[in-house]
Amino acid sequence: MKRMSIIAVITCAVATLLPVTAQNLETDNLENLVFPSFQESVVKLKTGKVYQAALNYEKTEQQMVLLRNNQLYLFKDHQAVDTVFMGKRLFVPAETGFYEVLVSGPVALFIQHKSKLENTGATLAYGTKTTTAGVTHINKIFSSDGAINLKVPENFKVVDDSDYLIRVDGQIQTITGRKQFLRLFPDRTRELEDYIDSNKTEFRSASDLAELVKFCNGLSR
Repeated sequence: MKRMSIIAVITCAVATLLPVTAQNLETDNLENLVFPSFQESVVKLKTGKVYQAALNYEKTEQQMVLLRNNQLYLFKDHQAVDTVFMGKRLFVPAETGFYEVLVSGPVALFIQHKSKLENTGATLAYGTKTTTAGVTHINKIFSSDGAINLKVPENFKVVDDSDYLIRVDGQIQTITGRKQFLRLFPDRTRELEDYIDSNKTEFRSASDLAELVKFCNGLSR
């Protein structure tokens, strides 16, 4: 049977084709992307097929973006994907976009990469600025001609809005802080409190949470 190309598979089952002209393509060191440059990645579909692609993850729209032949393609049916291996990092499909897997195991930890665009304000007379529009959420990353536009518009800055999520007994919940985390483990409260106090665990630190979840998995053995 003839092997299908990654673009054929993406066009048919995974993505919608939205080209960007080469002269307008800017993809490096963009704050709204997870990686500073596109990563050589492996896409495993739920059918079992595996393909290679250059990928990055856009945080304001929470969508995986493919780079090929200096054109960008946007994933559409992300639920057709089982796992995306981006270097040593793993991404799995979620209800919206993808979660990055930080810790695997009976207790699993994920990060939902998200960001919002904040209006930095327009300059007025006498050097003052106004931000009367407040925080503006940009709902599209498309230019007026329909092509993907990854560059952040002028007068906007990227504000991180990512969440950490934990899967316990098959249920995924957002981690909101110490008290909520401890309620997930009513039989291990004392051990976890001691660990958190001893290690001064910060609940907005990926590395701290990863070590804490690994500790939880050790307790369950």
